Amino acid sequence: MALYYDLGSLYKEYDNDKELVLDCLQTFLDDSKKRLKKIENGIEEKEYSKVSKQINALLPSLRLLGIEQAIEEALMIENWTRDEGKTKEVKEIYKLFKLHVTNARKELKKNFEL
Repeated sequence: MALYYDLGSLYKEYDNDKELVLDCLQTFLDDSKKRLKKIENGIEEKEYSKVSKQINALLPSLRLLGIEQAIEEALMIENWTRDEGKTKEVKEIYKLFKLHVTNARKELKKNFEL
C-alpha cells in the first residue's frame, strides 16, 4: 500500500492503461526534480513569479497522483507568492513540501521500478 500517493484518479484518467500510467509517472519523476530546485532557488532569490509558475506547473501532477500533503503546502507557497511574503515565512513550508514530494518520488520509483 502506498503511503505518499494515491493513483486512483490517474488510473481512472487513463482508463487503467498501465503503459500510459507509467509514462505519466516517469514524466512526473523527471519534471518534479527540476521544478523543486527551481522553486528552492526562486524562494532564495525572492522571485515570486518564478516560484508561482513552478508551483502551478506541479499542482496538476500532485492532484492526479494524489499527493495530498504536498498539495496543501503548494497552496501555502502559492499564497506566499501572492502576498510577496518574507523568505523566512515560507522556508519551513517548503521543507515539508519538498519532503512530501521527495517521499512520493522515492516510493513511486521503488514500487514501479522507475
